[in-house]
Amino acid sequence: MSGSPGLRLPAGNGDWMTGARIEILTAETFDTAVSDGAVLVEFSARWCMPCRMLEPVMHQLAQSFAGRLRVMSVDTDKQPALAERFEVRTVPTMLLMRDGQVVRRFSGLMSFERLARAIDENAPRRDAASGTGP
Repeated sequence: MSGSPGLRLPAGNGDWMTGARIEILTAETFDTAVSDGAVLVEFSARWCMPCRMLEPVMHQLAQSFAGRLRVMSVDTDKQPALAERFEVRTVPTMLLMRDGQVVRRFSGLMSFERLARAIDENAPRRDAASGTGP
């Protein structure tokens, strides 16, 4: 990854390919899927090399923030109406959403650390003492 300063892929030997579930969204499922809680939606395309490089980061985020954040994906080639609705002009584009509203937007290849920091700032931990914990 010498061409991508600052990008560090999650450690491990392909562990990111198992365990973390990233839901694939369609125009029909999108609104319901993002309506409650914190969701990170990645708009990507299979032909996009930066999108493919981002896959392990997205899986690591899904694992690291399980119970606090759901990670989902939209294929812009298969769901152009969603890409247009959210004015996605480049892939990958990530939307951090809370209760159906976009709270942060990122474009391009992003590091785990930068996305995790944004999640920490915009998707507060649930307070187990108040009964709202996972």
